[in-house]
Amino acid sequence: MESKHLFFFFISLSGLFFLFFNTFLFIRKKEIHKDLSKVFLLYLVSLSLIELACHIIGILKPNSNFFISHFYFIFQFTFLSYLYSKLIRDKLFNKLIAVVYFSQILILGYMYVSNPSLFWKFNEYEIIATSLILVFYALYFIYKEIDKVHYYYNFSIGLILYLLCSVSIFLNGNLEFVLIENPHIDIWIFNTIFYIVFQFMIFREYAFFNSKLYKNENEEDDVLLGN
Repeated sequence: MESKHLFFFFISLSGLFFLFFNTFLFIRKKEIHKDLSKVFLLYLVSLSLIELACHIIGILKPNSNFFISHFYFIFQFTFLSYLYSKLIRDKLFNKLIAVVYFSQILILGYMYVSNPSLFWKFNEYEIIATSLILVFYALYFIYKEIDKVHYYYNFSIGLILYLLCSVSIFLNGNLEFVLIENPHIDIWIFNTIFYIVFQFMIFREYAFFNSKLYKNENEEDDVLLGN
């Protein structure tokens, strides 16, 4: 394997291990499960399994793992649509989320039934549509909750940055676009870097959950001690 490919592979593995690390942190910290949405935990676990499968297939048979992307984006769209419908306390907006979700699933279902070969390659519509919708949900959530202390703020910021990067790449339309010939740097490196940034923001979310738990425990201790 060429040195440039080894470098990109190492960066990609770093994102995978960071995802595993974050998932492990949230699973093991049972004290925060009462505040943590089970959907968020399922989201992390499902992403870990999908990313692991993607890397294994990519190693065993390079360039044959594109179909994994469908599971990644559809699972992400499903879990996070539900998560934001619970986080955003607006009945009308929640109905909108439900309508948008089912309409997109129907559109994607029709695309794969009418063109089965699409399953074995990237579906640009799927990636761009589901990503931009989730970016809108995350932005609306931040706007609605900006004046409150709340969970999922760091996560939403990371999600917006990562998905906007992915959308920018696919809107470019040239998946083999090379930014610099020597040294060889292609556009995918940005997607991987922003994925690591996304994982860092998830870690910050864990730190926030943990700090809130610590603060609550101290407040309870103060009450018991009569402070």
